Amino acid sequence: MGAPAYLPSIYEVAEVKIKKVVYKNRIRLKEFFVDFDKLRSGFIFENQFLSGLSMAGLDKHLTASQLQALADAYKTPETNRLSKVDYRRFCEDINTVFTENELEKDPLKEVPAEPSELLDKTRYDFSSKQLPEERETQLESIMNKLREECQIKGIMVKPFFDDAAHDKNSCHMVNHVTVSQFKQGLGVKMGFTSLSQTDIGVLIEKFLDDEYPPGDMINYVAFAHCLNPVTLDYD
Repeated sequence: MGAPAYLPSIYEVAEVKIKKVVYKNRIRLKEFFVDFDKLRSGFIFENQFLSGLSMAGLDKHLTASQLQALADAYKTPETNRLSKVDYRRFCEDINTVFTENELEKDPLKEVPAEPSELLDKTRYDFSSKQLPEERETQLESIMNKLREECQIKGIMVKPFFDDAAHDKNSCHMVNHVTVSQFKQGLGVKMGFTSLSQTDIGVLIEKFLDDEYPPGDMINYVAFAHCLNPVTLDYD
């Protein structure tokens, strides 16, 4: 008989899942934990760690047992009956999906390969979502109107949304803003006052990122690329 097939642990399955989600959505994990760590010690309580994972939207991708397995894996020995989670080491381990943190110290260190399905660096540049023909026609009319307005007023769209994406109260998902932030950017920030609510609805329908729960994130890079077709940098 051959050796029994290896079955990954709950933690190993959770780690693979979370790395893919973090890489694909460019989630800055540390920002969801650091506010709990007033002394900047690198350690927070288990309930705070689980709350941080939830705020990052990771509870939409992992089961409760997988989330708990992550917390257990990074727990410190109990002190005065209270154990804490080493969130700093957790973030460093997950962020190896981008690059090894010690690469600058050891240039010859082998870097893990990026997940093959995530190698396309231009995946944010365009929305591949196809609306019904009538809506696409309506969309093109709206976009033509906005392109003309951008050209006349010299509006560069992406920087307006970059500020919103980096706001301390944002979801910290790179190249995405919430629907509310998107609407505010169109109206208050850029002054596209000619847009009707119907127009805004069509834009949201086109650029809403369905792959990111809970379905409230707009790919503003794709929107900006349509209006200012220039080379866009990735954060």
